[in-house]
Amino acid sequence: MTISEQPLSLVTLLASLSYALDLTEGQPMGHAVRTCLIGLRLARELGIVGEERDNLHLALLLKDAGCSSNAARMFALFGGNEILAKHDAKIHDWRRMSEAVKFALRHAAPQEGLTARVAQLKELARQPVRVMDVLTEARCTRGAEIASLLGLSPDVSAAIHALDEHWDGQGAPYHRKESEIPLLARIACLAQTLEVFATTYGTVRAYKVLVQRSGTWFDPELVRAAQAFSSDTIFWHGVRNQPELLLRLKTSERLHQQVTEASLDNICAAFAGVVDAKSSFTGEHSLRVAEYAEQLAKQMGIGELRRATLRRAALLHDLGKLAIPNLILDKPARLTDEEFGLVKKHPYYTAVILGQIPGFGRITEIAAAHHEKLDGTGYHLGLTGDKLDLEMRILAVADILDALTAARPYREAMPIEKALAIIKKDAGVALDADCVEAAAHLYLPHITLAHAA
Repeated sequence: MTISEQPLSLVTLLASLSYALDLTEGQPMGHAVRTCLIGLRLARELGIVGEERDNLHLALLLKDAGCSSNAARMFALFGGNEILAKHDAKIHDWRRMSEAVKFALRHAAPQEGLTARVAQLKELARQPVRVMDVLTEARCTRGAEIASLLGLSPDVSAAIHALDEHWDGQGAPYHRKESEIPLLARIACLAQTLEVFATTYGTVRAYKVLVQRSGTWFDPELVRAAQAFSSDTIFWHGVRNQPELLLRLKTSERLHQQVTEASLDNICAAFAGVVDAKSSFTGEHSLRVAEYAEQLAKQMGIGELRRATLRRAALLHDLGKLAIPNLILDKPARLTDEEFGLVKKHPYYTAVILGQIPGFGRITEIAAAHHEKLDGTGYHLGLTGDKLDLEMRILAVADILDALTAARPYREAMPIEKALAIIKKDAGVALDADCVEAAAHLYLPHITLAHAA
């Protein structure tokens, strides 16, 4: 079995998929890659080499792997757009009351009236430190678990788990201090802060923040190491303009080794879990869609190689949903035209993310087409039947089948009989009739489409 259309290394795959994590953290795509470059430059200044450097590399790319696991909770706490809130959280110092108040005023139920906003602010003000601990623990714990599930070193997991701890013990969630915090975690914390401020405000202000937080947020020795390359214009030009190329050049030989079939499947499943964790209403959605798609493909006589590609596309089809705030995903009412317009962009983001992965051309095509319809009424491209091959048609049916049979904020889960009856109405018009027929035979073999309704 061929992994992809060309050789693919673990770090290349993780670097590309990290763009999905950037989206849900409210950062410009490439944030994790740029952070990785900064962290590796710090490692160079500190004399960190070999396996320890490789572990830092992997931890920096996966540092936000648990980011979706606190999205619904953050939305519940603030009542607003949690992606914007996450973005702002990285440029505000929660330990300073003035900064905390400014942040809360902006993000506490901004779309609600004064009474609701005041109530939300009071709730947040009761235990602000505890709020941050809870949010951070969910994210860092899940991120560390994902690293472990991928078979990475315990040092990688430990670095992700302690990402938001601070040198003086005032970080989150466990308030570790100084050498209690793993060195790789200390580097990652500084590197991501330096990247965010450099990208948002420029390197001059970014370095001022490092100096201001030296001895509080950051290990003073790491701040001094970072200052050693503050004037390296060639390095910062590469970080800003060609981060993917520069990172490939900085990757060790060991990490350039080709990913195995099993590792590829594990990574696809792990990122499916990242997507599904974003909302309580999409738990295991991608995994179920992958199962539906694979079973339908087998029923329709598709061979093993094509089924493997389809399964991977199904696992990753909703990566773009990480760009959609829970304010919309978990809305218990009909979406506005503007809100639905944002939802319709998620296949585009899926295509952008997967399109960066060498050899993923076919997977990208299938995954990005999961909302396209035969009659051209789908999205994001409005493709018609002549542009939709069998795998694309199967994935569309599998996605709808799971969406209908799972609970949503605005309705309960449907019985399989009712879901198939609804799908049957679109057979031959929006959905492929043979795929719908295969679904009926698989999941309700005693009922034919003629009387499924």
